[in-house]
Amino acid sequence: MHKADYHGNHLIPALFTDTGRGLMTLKPLKVDDVIISIPKRLLITTQTTLDSEIGDYIKSCTPKLTPLQVLCIFLMYEKAKGLNSSWHPYISVLPQVYTTPAYFSNEELTSLPRFLSIQAQQQVLTVKGAYEAVADILVTMETMFAFCHGVMGFEEFRWAWFVINTRSVYMKQDVSEFLQPEVNTYALAPLLDLLNHSPTVEVSAAYNKSSQCYEIKAKTPYKKYDQVFICYGPHDNTKLLLEYGFTVPHNPHNVVMFEIDEIIKYLTCQLSSQHSHGALMEKKLQILHSNQMTSDLSCSLDGLSWKLQTVLRILCMDFNELNSWKRILTGGECSKQTELKSKQLANECIQGALISNQETVQKVRLLPTSQHVDLVLSVCEERKLILESQL
Repeated sequence: MHKADYHGNHLIPALFTDTGRGLMTLKPLKVDDVIISIPKRLLITTQTTLDSEIGDYIKSCTPKLTPLQVLCIFLMYEKAKGLNSSWHPYISVLPQVYTTPAYFSNEELTSLPRFLSIQAQQQVLTVKGAYEAVADILVTMETMFAFCHGVMGFEEFRWAWFVINTRSVYMKQDVSEFLQPEVNTYALAPLLDLLNHSPTVEVSAAYNKSSQCYEIKAKTPYKKYDQVFICYGPHDNTKLLLEYGFTVPHNPHNVVMFEIDEIIKYLTCQLSSQHSHGALMEKKLQILHSNQMTSDLSCSLDGLSWKLQTVLRILCMDFNELNSWKRILTGGECSKQTELKSKQLANECIQGALISNQETVQKVRLLPTSQHVDLVLSVCEERKLILESQL
């Protein structure tokens, strides 16, 4: 393995009590200091594969492969080589399994709450579909290279898929004539991917064409011996669990999402008379759909989002007030009666979500103890805190 320019080797791997393995700085870092810089020759990209000993084979594949497929195959191949791979020092320190939902047992998947279950099941299908798309190629490689025999199956592909999807950096590259003509932005950067995520830090990250390095610059100062972080984006714990397999305690980006069907269910329970409400509800839903107001309905510790509050108010309007619904979208006020009804409806939705959340907790706690179970329980606990704060 080559040696990168780490700017005086001021970053070293270390174990931290709250995050586990990460990178520590041996000197203070100021805003705009380069945290880490990885030369292009040490980045694993599709070009790395095309220039490798399996490059000619990859170029000959029909139909052409996608950038993600190429990187998965390259990682599997280099892992199979073991100590004979120049990338072995890097591959040997990568996690061998991940804690994303695609690694959950069937029992764990079926115990997930709705807000996690649909996306988790989709992730499982996506990874299986990605494997099936290259399965024939992997079988051929097992016959071409003796050391690949028996180690190019689904388990190895799933591992490679999540190495890339959880650890790669964004680096736009030229479209290759040998690959499918789609945007190519995946790159693995050894050592850099030891930087842990924090929702409260800011960094700038990009490939520097002048220095031919992928650089990360600090936008947050650090003291000597601090753990250095990067930010994957303003993701809540549900997103972090699904995409990366971890959660962050007291994540400021945490939200609880509500579905329009759930809200309507509680609204129906409020109605004193069913006479003519069907046509009125149909009109309300038409308004909400035409204005893209039926999704991303959330609340956080800061309160109900403007979008959710607006939806609640429109749903609670009577026939006469509904004729002037547009003023609500421009910041106008609704009647006191509608405002009261909308707050009552919000309270019922929140209490219903709390009951559902508790049922999930009870169900998950019946499962054998595992890191997967702990992650789901942590998401549920954060949801509970948000919901209780809004009652």
